[in-house]
Amino acid sequence: MTKTPSTFLSRALAVLALAALAACGNESSSPLGAGPAPYAGFGPYTVGVTTLELGDRLVEVWYPAARGSEKGSEKESYFIRDWLPPAIDAILPAEANPPFVTDAYRGLPAADGRFPLVLFAHGFSGFRDQSTVLTTHLASWGFVVAAPDYLERGLAAALGQRPTVPRADVEVSRSTVDLLKAEDVRPGGALAGHVSAERVAIFGHSAGGGSAVLFGGEPDVVTFVPMSAGSRDPLNLPNKPSLWLTGRTDGVAAVAGVEAAYGAAKTPKRLLIIDDAGHLAPSDLCAIGENGGGIVQIALDAGLPVPDNLKRLGTDGCGPESLPVREGWPVIRHFVTAQMRWAFGIDAEPVGLSQQAGAAFPGVTFSYGEVP
Repeated sequence: MTKTPSTFLSRALAVLALAALAACGNESSSPLGAGPAPYAGFGPYTVGVTTLELGDRLVEVWYPAARGSEKGSEKESYFIRDWLPPAIDAILPAEANPPFVTDAYRGLPAADGRFPLVLFAHGFSGFRDQSTVLTTHLASWGFVVAAPDYLERGLAAALGQRPTVPRADVEVSRSTVDLLKAEDVRPGGALAGHVSAERVAIFGHSAGGGSAVLFGGEPDVVTFVPMSAGSRDPLNLPNKPSLWLTGRTDGVAAVAGVEAAYGAAKTPKRLLIIDDAGHLAPSDLCAIGENGGGIVQIALDAGLPVPDNLKRLGTDGCGPESLPVREGWPVIRHFVTAQMRWAFGIDAEPVGLSQQAGAAFPGVTFSYGEVP
């Protein structure tokens, strides 16, 4: 495996983009489809978002919308305290509620066409919206991305509020696919005629990477992408194409474990390790409330007791010793998008899935390897 120097924007442009996007907005300004990493920048579609019900939980869905359809609309924001148990939310001061502004607009009409379905599985103490930096990006490149709340390991569960009737990961994932199939044929539905769910893909972060591995063995799955995750059963991995993605300084899911899982994975397989990136690199979490010291510091300042394991989970990769997440996001976006496009046959041959992609990211260093 060869080390490749890499970054998406110069530090100066990153600062300018941060100022322009103010409250954590994150749409890329790279030329569409340019250079050795053509999927690092936002794709050809504006992104719409809607929320669906799945029994006792919700599913967030991002989808392609026509350019210009967002005129007059504001970008969708979410608030992490929406996933807190009511008893904890009640003792937080009203001002402890930093928004995260996403690159999606609620309720836009879907673009013409039918688009492949991709599932996202969040991690332990996570929530369905935790990685909009990736879910919205994939939608901009022509995917419908559905993210259910895996309540059994979500933020509320980590703080003591577990679902009354637990459901297995694969059941939640399969029910989400079935829900989107139903939406595709529901008369008058926002996604009617726009979801191609005969073949699906899944990517997941941390514990959600385990969900991606488990669901990756389903017959209709074309690829699975575990991020910041290894495998509890590396000798029994799905016989499907995979991309394993992690940060070299991840203090939660050790890089050695990810490398071991990749080594045991069936071919074709790919491995991306970003130097100086931590556990939360493939998520929004380091950027939420960053002006207030981050989500853990905000909770501590509000007088909430934060368990040590959640302190570690909520800060790994966010400190000054780590690669700034906004510099790592474009690398992750490109490789995940390229993997999905190749797996679904949108790109007949891999595009940008190589060491040469590093030329597009001259300030970040990563290692890339593959076995065809």
